[in-house]
Amino acid sequence: MRAAIYTRVSTAMQAEEGFSLEAQEEVLQQAIERKGLQLYRVYSDPGVSGKTFKRPGVQAMIADMKAGRFEALLIHKLDRLSRNMGDIIAFIEMVNKLDIRLIIAAQGQDEIDTRSPMGKAFLQLNGIWAELYINNLREETLKGLVTKAKNGGRHMSRPPLGYAFEGQEN
Repeated sequence: MRAAIYTRVSTAMQAEEGFSLEAQEEVLQQAIERKGLQLYRVYSDPGVSGKTFKRPGVQAMIADMKAGRFEALLIHKLDRLSRNMGDIIAFIEMVNKLDIRLIIAAQGQDEIDTRSPMGKAFLQLNGIWAELYINNLREETLKGLVTKAKNGGRHMSRPPLGYAFEGQEN
């Protein structure tokens, strides 16, 4: 059975350091070996938010999945795939319709089969927590920017086009 791997980190700094991507891939490679699967391809989105599926690695993976190029997909954790509950539910439905075996293989975690009722429930609950995380992050970031602006700090890293920060030349 041919298997694909998908990895993702959220920030450019994490991508540059490479540790998290390498760690995810190592855990997934070990799972492939344990299960006797054949690696087809590694898809990755380094330094890209999991907010939507508008990511090159995910799009290539979905295209290959629909083309029948692999039969199993391994991800480290559900939030590496997406932090959007709607995307997760639609993805699980697509995986099940295409009869792709989805394996979530974080260290110390049992394999989760999306075709079983318990597997579906687990994925949906985890999807809720992933979406809650991204929504909470948005609120906390906004709260921090508002507080910074109230205290006279800059709330943006660069000025709008045609403007300069005080004491800075155009």
